[in-house]
Amino acid sequence: MAERVPVDAPRRWLVLGAEGLLGSAVADVAGADPRIASVVRAGRDRADVTRPADVERLVRAARPDVVVNAAVFTGVDPCEADPAGAYGVNALGARWVARACADAGARCVYISTDYVFDGTGEGPYDERAAPRPVLTYGVSKLAGELETLHADPRHLVVRTAALFGPPAPSARRRAGFVERILRRAAAGERADVVDTLVMSPTYTVDLARTVVEMLAAGVDGGPYHVVNEGSATWYDLARAAVVGAGLPALPRPAAGAGPAGGPARPPFTPLTSVRLPPHVRRLNRPWQDALTEFLREHGPAVVAAAKRPHHH
Repeated sequence: MAERVPVDAPRRWLVLGAEGLLGSAVADVAGADPRIASVVRAGRDRADVTRPADVERLVRAARPDVVVNAAVFTGVDPCEADPAGAYGVNALGARWVARACADAGARCVYISTDYVFDGTGEGPYDERAAPRPVLTYGVSKLAGELETLHADPRHLVVRTAALFGPPAPSARRRAGFVERILRRAAAGERADVVDTLVMSPTYTVDLARTVVEMLAAGVDGGPYHVVNEGSATWYDLARAAVVGAGLPALPRPAAGAGPAGGPARPPFTPLTSVRLPPHVRRLNRPWQDALTEFLREHGPAVVAAAKRPHHH
């Protein structure tokens, strides 16, 4: 029996930041879903979110039902070094995208971060916890959340954390954390990885699947916390990835609150949800299971690429 399609299921999708780690996963998952008729992928070359005219033009041309804003100025250190750039993309960019969507009658999905919290809590943060960002990255993303919901309360804000997933197709994008760890281990290098920062590792494919189901179910507003179940340190995640890939060069645990010389990261930012509908929350499987799937489907290619001789 065919699955019943909700009357308001979004049929036409536009993904901004589609050449990145998250955006490419969202576009792939949406493109494979039979309920979704079309997916337009837009990287920075097609839509620079800091240029409102570009955004408006693209949204008008694509006529989407939903726009996923995965365009991001990411990285704690780059954001601290260039706060104007971080705000330009993460906050003002979110404003232009959300307003263009509201004007076009499209739903906007804004992807935010666990770093809207300061990391001093005693348990996982749910959606009722008051944000208190301490770094430019978190402040700019919180501003983006507010800009998105202010433009239209029917938009959707999703917070996630510590992403890993299939390598994105763009040669310009930076490799994800797990990918970088696997490359180093494949080259016989034992990485020193921080063992004092606790977070919620999240598989981009699982996040994308959850966003699709949230929109199909008519979920709006937010924020909603979407992460894989469980928590880990970055060292825990790195070690699990290297062991799972069968590589001998295990990482070494390191102390500290982030890379040497950089600003201290929030120490404890696992997320949990009290707002997701039960049938949607079931998609948030344990991060270890998601990592196993990632390694099975993408690990061999990452390892092989790292072992390939590089010619200059």
